[in-house]
Amino acid sequence: MRTPIVTLTTDWGNQGFFAGMVKGALMSMIEGVQVVDVAHHVEPFNERAASFVVKHACLGFPPETVHIIDVASVAPFVAVKARGQYFLCSDNGIPMAALGDDIEEVVTIPIQENGIYNFAAYTLFAGVAAKLLAGTPLSDIGPRHGQLQQRNIVGWIPQGDQYRISIHYVDSYGNAYLGMTYKEFEQLRQGRSFVMTVREYEVTEITASYQQAATDGRQRSMVSGQQRMQLTVSATGVLELAVQRSSFSQLIGLRANNEVLLRFKN
Repeated sequence: MRTPIVTLTTDWGNQGFFAGMVKGALMSMIEGVQVVDVAHHVEPFNERAASFVVKHACLGFPPETVHIIDVASVAPFVAVKARGQYFLCSDNGIPMAALGDDIEEVVTIPIQENGIYNFAAYTLFAGVAAKLLAGTPLSDIGPRHGQLQQRNIVGWIPQGDQYRISIHYVDSYGNAYLGMTYKEFEQLRQGRSFVMTVREYEVTEITASYQQAATDGRQRSMVSGQQRMQLTVSATGVLELAVQRSSFSQLIGLRANNEVLLRFKN
């Protein structure tokens, strides 16, 4: 039999006891469960960042994996099946943005009248995870859910002769993941040179890795001393802004939901 797997994606941080509470509940209810910490430092209440993490980190797990997502959690709560896996979360825009066309089935997770669910991962999701991993069909968890909420989580939009690109996620190193894939970038670029404006800085080259730092970019791409801002491609396939051996977010002051500008030269 496959080892039962439950993952946790949250905005709790690592200094509190919340993860311990949920792990204890899961291990008490599910024999042999493997609990995987995907991320506990999603920016609090940031659905855009949470959907980015779920989309790029969770979908590669084996079928039957149960993912608990506790970011900006409020009722209604849903259980979503996508790619043969289960996602337990709020209907707050995250499941639709992260899973989209991969969604196979959605049910509402019932809550008792006057029930207290201000820690849904512990009081609600852990029990549902146990039922699913015991073989309970999704249709027995709750009634079919209506249309999932859609949030306007747009990666990039054209504006005149340039493009406004959102920052979707900032990792623990302070690197910023943009809402445009490298494939989209090249399709728009069509071999042209470009300028990406990041506040008062400009980046004019894209590098294959952190180590392949540009040496002949514009001086305005220099942040401080010899620290040069880099535009590169992350392992997720999206464009990434970084500063070697430093934090892009701290030095530039940008975070998830902020924007940068991209313009191609004719």
